[in-house]
Amino acid sequence: MTRLLALPLILSSGVLLFTAFADDPVVFKSDVSLVRVDAQVVDRDNRAITGLRAADFVLREEGRVQQIRNFASEDMPVDVLLLLDVSASMRPHVQRIADAFHDALRVLRAEDRMAIMVFDRSTRLRMPFRTSRSEVEREMNRLLDQETFAGGTDITRGMLDAASYVGRAGRRDARRAIVILTDDETQTNRDEEGVSRALTRADAVLCALIAPDAMGSGSRGIGRYPQQGGGSWPGGGGVGGGPLGGIILGRRGGYPGRRGQGPMSGGMPRTHSAGTAEIAQRSGGDSMPVDDSYALETTLSRIRQRYALYFNLPPGVKAGEERAIEVSLADNATARYRDAEVRYRRVYLAANGSAAEPPEITRTPVSAPAPESSQNIPVRRRPAVNDASGPRQGPLDVGDKQAPSADRSNTATDDQPSQGGWRRAKPDDK
Repeated sequence: MTRLLALPLILSSGVLLFTAFADDPVVFKSDVSLVRVDAQVVDRDNRAITGLRAADFVLREEGRVQQIRNFASEDMPVDVLLLLDVSASMRPHVQRIADAFHDALRVLRAEDRMAIMVFDRSTRLRMPFRTSRSEVEREMNRLLDQETFAGGTDITRGMLDAASYVGRAGRRDARRAIVILTDDETQTNRDEEGVSRALTRADAVLCALIAPDAMGSGSRGIGRYPQQGGGSWPGGGGVGGGPLGGIILGRRGGYPGRRGQGPMSGGMPRTHSAGTAEIAQRSGGDSMPVDDSYALETTLSRIRQRYALYFNLPPGVKAGEERAIEVSLADNATARYRDAEVRYRRVYLAANGSAAEPPEITRTPVSAPAPESSQNIPVRRRPAVNDASGPRQGPLDVGDKQAPSADRSNTATDDQPSQGGWRRAKPDDK
């Protein structure tokens, strides 16, 4: 691709603005607010489409087309919170995830982090964000031994607490995701709006692994869940619900041994859908049945295969303001993938306010794209569709991944003082 030089334009206000092209990385001054939109593109068979470029997308904010100022895909680090339902019905499904855990973690990279949180009627953080794969596996085995799997369930509270933790502990330069394993049967109130707002504040996507009826009360039967856009998921009952579809119907009788609040049937608390699949869809994520042994591996791969689109926060936007966005494929990409679907969150919260005048933009050298071999993540189930029409973009420059050590920050040099001290004098100083 022939690169064009930026042309300076002198505005009437005297502010110097450089035009930039979507595929070229740029560096913004400190007073510029960038907004990141995470998006996933899937084909008619629900397979992720990879290898797209910034020019393949059209992004609108409050109905106005915005220039995509920076663009990244699989090179972004990710922070993943694994949220496990450990209520009375869920032991066999948590065990299934644990059995496939080692293979699933192979799709993560060295800079990626994972945390583990569990919930029944209350929520407990089992392990904060860690990069060590062995530590994550050990904690997974410990919780199987230590959790009783005997309590009730409050899925809404679990999702709210997970979003709160990710919002506090997630890295700003990382893609944030919550992977929830649940049967979507709760004894408490359903709150799609509240959980969706919490995920927006945390800038996190929710991906749901939906377990079938482990207690065998049979409200779903044996069949297939209807899938959005046609087709079906194995393991369901053909009733409204399932991944990305309508509401998964609750059990008619409740679980043996569950003692909680709410309507009773036959002496047991009645359960109902928490809207987990719908909340995942609204966040820009997706859902799949956990009876697929590669469900977690596929989900982690999809989180890595999402696209990050960056645009300037428009002038006059106030901090904390909720704004609508729309992401679609450009005409050339639509021609290549006629039945493709773009999944993303429809709103964002402005983290910082924007200035009234356009900011100054300066150009920096372009990094060479990463080798093609390093971009391919092996997925043994539901492989992605790679767009070979153009080269993949290089990694987004997110700055230094590690904080400076205490020793380094307190070390004096000839030209800089140590923390809280005077500059070291040179022999020729007067």
